[in-house]
Amino acid sequence: MREIVDVAVVERVLLLLAVAVPAVATLIGALAGARTRRALIGAAKGLSVGILGPLCYGLWHLYSYLVRYDPATGYVGLHKVKVLALNVGIFIVVGAIVGVLYSRVFPGASDSSTEHTRAGGEG
Repeated sequence: MREIVDVAVVERVLLLLAVAVPAVATLIGALAGARTRRALIGAAKGLSVGILGPLCYGLWHLYSYLVRYDPATGYVGLHKVKVLALNVGIFIVVGAIVGVLYSRVFPGASDSSTEHTRAGGEG
């Protein structure tokens, strides 16, 4: 019986994304920023989003380690509630850190209702 998803394929795809996403996101950010004559800020925002590619790759390796199966010791991380709780905790903490950092580096970037209200629209 074959696995539905091959771990080696996922590893290669995530590695490709870890390398490509920062460059592509930076380029897209610069192009979007150029429309408002702020290409450098757009590129910085794109790069900050692009860093999520390598972050996901690192988190994938951490997850793979935590849920590993070791036949020599009989360890099966996928079946442990504490491993699930740890994964949830890591997800929450990393998400919060990324959100706080992004909001500190680019204040007001995610608050589109403020810009819409200033432009004369309803908020």
